[in-house]
Amino acid sequence: MGLSRAQTTGKARTAVEGTSRWAVAALAGVAAAVAAGTVPDVIKSWLGDQRGFLTALCVVSAAVFAGINLWQQRSKGVGIVIALPRTNWRAPWSTQWAAAAVAHARRHHDSCFTVRRDIVAATPEDDAEAKATAREARVDAIEFACELVNVRLTELAEADPSTPVSLYVNAALPDAFELGARFKFNVHRRLRGVGASPHDDASADDRNAIADVVLPQRAEFARTDFFTAVRISGRLKDPLTPAEAVRAAKLATVIEEPEFGDVPDGGAVALVVHLADNPMMVAEALRAAREGCLDVNGRWERCRAALVVDGGPANIPESTGDFELVVRHVYGAWSAWIEARPEYVGLCPRLFITAPASVAFALGWLMGHKVTPVPHPYEAGEPCTSS
Repeated sequence: MGLSRAQTTGKARTAVEGTSRWAVAALAGVAAAVAAGTVPDVIKSWLGDQRGFLTALCVVSAAVFAGINLWQQRSKGVGIVIALPRTNWRAPWSTQWAAAAVAHARRHHDSCFTVRRDIVAATPEDDAEAKATAREARVDAIEFACELVNVRLTELAEADPSTPVSLYVNAALPDAFELGARFKFNVHRRLRGVGASPHDDASADDRNAIADVVLPQRAEFARTDFFTAVRISGRLKDPLTPAEAVRAAKLATVIEEPEFGDVPDGGAVALVVHLADNPMMVAEALRAAREGCLDVNGRWERCRAALVVDGGPANIPESTGDFELVVRHVYGAWSAWIEARPEYVGLCPRLFITAPASVAFALGWLMGHKVTPVPHPYEAGEPCTSS
């Protein structure tokens, strides 16, 4: 069967358009070559036989060309967006954050990779079996998300180990904490963060530091939609200098001995971190810790004592320096508190937290292998008894 007139016309148009594009490209190449060839003659007509100046001009031009070429070819890295929305949540889970994170990652990185896993949150009305099933599904979802990200990081390691990487994390705080704990054991390679945002008060070592990964945080008050909150690196374990300790004390108060009735039979100790404006959080967390509640694994315990790090009504200033300082402040205070109390060795450390997701992730990276988060709303549950 022969081709119709429309088909013949369409093919002819395609051929003409393809030929015209090649003709335009060829014409542009010829024009560029003619222009480049006439530039030396034009310069000589202006400057005459000034060999020294012309040589310097040639060297500078070559350096500018090389610099621009390298700048254009630099790697802006990859932005990895991890979204773990919770279904059956007490309030609808907004999808705006993930959309904004993807848009930001695409603008500031060479590529963007998104991992999304829905986490079904058990409701208070569910029976014990349904809650246990939900906890198992939650662990599977977090592990699967980590596996997908690790596959991507492995590919980057094989292609270019120096590729900058940013992790955008949108998850409930216990889930963000456990994500950080799992990344603690990521041994694929050393990842270089992008967008370190140096500050006037940062030292030269801070500005030149290479972080394993950068955590952007959604801004509330800054002029940008996201800012670099935390650079995950071993420096987060460094003790505070005297000047840093003064600054950290203004951001969050450490209360080592709150009014917390001794619970002789308690099998846990509590770390209460309040770094977002939630006025009732500390009181509610201490009450749940003292009276007993379930952690993310469904284990019921009462806490014998608690350490509180309270940021008060103010949010953390939106700067890399302050976010990292607060993370180091919490980690250092907890390490010192638990080390000074050997009688608590063997008890289960529990985390009650209200904070930005990037802080929860960083704390998970630092101490998620030892500390177990407690989800909010705190569930009293019942202690397990052996038959």
